[in-house]
Amino acid sequence: MAPTKYHRFRAGERCDECGARQWYSQDAIRYCRNGHRLEGFAEHDADEDAFGTQGKVSRKKKEPKKKVAVKLTGDDGRELYLEILQLVLMRQVRWLVREKGFPEDFEEIVRALWALRVRNLPLRESGEGRRRRRGDGGEGEDGYASSAALFSSQSEGESSGPDLSDATTATWAPDSSRRWKLPKLVDTLALCYLGCLVRRLPATTADFCGWAQRGEIDFLAALHGIPRNARDRLPAEYHRALQVRDHIPPGRLQAAVQELVISYKINFDTIFPPLNYVPIIARFITELALPIETYLTIKCISEILKADYSYPTGGKRIRTMDNPEVLLISLVVVAVKLLYSLDGVVQPPQSHGDPRSLKIDWTRWQQVIQDDTAETTGLRRGEEYKVTPEHVLMMDKEKLDDFMGWFEKMWIGDGDPKTADRIREPFEGQKRPSNLNYTEGNLNEDVENQRIKNRYEAMNNSMKVLEPVPDLEDPENERTEKQPQDFCPAWKSQEDLPGAAKTLYSKAADLAAIPLNTLIRGASQVERQIEVWCIQKAKRERDKGKGKAVWTGDNSDN
Repeated sequence: MAPTKYHRFRAGERCDECGARQWYSQDAIRYCRNGHRLEGFAEHDADEDAFGTQGKVSRKKKEPKKKVAVKLTGDDGRELYLEILQLVLMRQVRWLVREKGFPEDFEEIVRALWALRVRNLPLRESGEGRRRRRGDGGEGEDGYASSAALFSSQSEGESSGPDLSDATTATWAPDSSRRWKLPKLVDTLALCYLGCLVRRLPATTADFCGWAQRGEIDFLAALHGIPRNARDRLPAEYHRALQVRDHIPPGRLQAAVQELVISYKINFDTIFPPLNYVPIIARFITELALPIETYLTIKCISEILKADYSYPTGGKRIRTMDNPEVLLISLVVVAVKLLYSLDGVVQPPQSHGDPRSLKIDWTRWQQVIQDDTAETTGLRRGEEYKVTPEHVLMMDKEKLDDFMGWFEKMWIGDGDPKTADRIREPFEGQKRPSNLNYTEGNLNEDVENQRIKNRYEAMNNSMKVLEPVPDLEDPENERTEKQPQDFCPAWKSQEDLPGAAKTLYSKAADLAAIPLNTLIRGASQVERQIEVWCIQKAKRERDKGKGKAVWTGDNSDN
């Protein structure tokens, strides 16, 4: 006979009769160790009558687990970052060729510049853990080089590029003891601009800033256009590098271009050709609704300065006026100051052929320039970042639709769909046009030409012709007292600018996409060079009158 198997009661339980703490089971009935029957327990098998009597079972739905991409680190992360920059650059180049009519070989030029830019970076060979030595070039299947290297994790919006003020070459040149750093997002626009220099295309940095601000070229929202799988695997520091502000600070692209020009010279002894400046000057003059005589004065001043409109690549000092685009717009404002008085002091012409015979009504000029913006009803493209919360409260429906369309295009990506839905929800009942009705971006060439024509018609009706006043000054009398009209005012700061001059300087600085202080400094340097030239010319004439040998600086017979 098998021994009886005893079980222990659960904690706190015992037999009610004898207090035993053990029990055994017999014929489906439970007894304590001393044989007392325990009530309330009977073993049995469940039959079919008990089927379905347990009630409804509810189970908590499990939330689908999101697959978290593994963040790349080290060399892999840097390699992915450069591949993303390469993708952005490729999109920019193809947009320029397709939409702006750039020549077909423009892509080949930018591709070569990109290959040089990443040439000195430590590159990884495909499918192997070895790294290329510095100086070995390598290109992917699309012709662009793959790359990886050192990089400053400071975001594009936080970067404080050097102003176009006086600086030494050493501050621009890369540190000789370190490798050339990884390019930043703004360098993609700078490379496209350098391609324009090589191809002699009359595009300016202001053009690229305008295309980027209006969202036409891939830049501000470049991070949202990157494939999701690549963006999820990108390290955080490179995410910050691809995030930009809502606009490009004035002078930021100019500084990036200048840095690349000097770096190409130092690293590869590459020199870029000068600007194709004639169309650019003509565009500056027409956009500011200035007389065409301004161009002739600019040509004379440029000959005095012996300007070649190329980017500086050496020397101990880089002045503000050494930047060719800053020099161009500085020449425009200086020529206007010399021809048409901005301070109210009339400079009478000496003959009917004198370009100063025309007098500009600067009050009327300010009205004509500002009427283009005052008559618009929509929001001007490229200026959405200037909108403040106070402006939003005062906006009409059309401008608010434009602003929300720009905000959705630029800043709502596919990274967090739930957040995007919550932002869109209050506006789902409203129908907005698919093509945003922006004012300036949709102007075609004919409308733009008509706008400039209307400006000149309005200015021509307000211009006056001055009678010439012959110069009665005795050239042999050096002590002749100078009159106020013989001097040109020199303005060193914004506070010094009178009303019309401040409007002209501000519009010119916006046209060139540079800070106002940079333009004031560049114009002052140009004026100083003209002053030095005048002093030297007067000295040569005095020496020539005294019979001294004078070196004219050329081999002419004069």
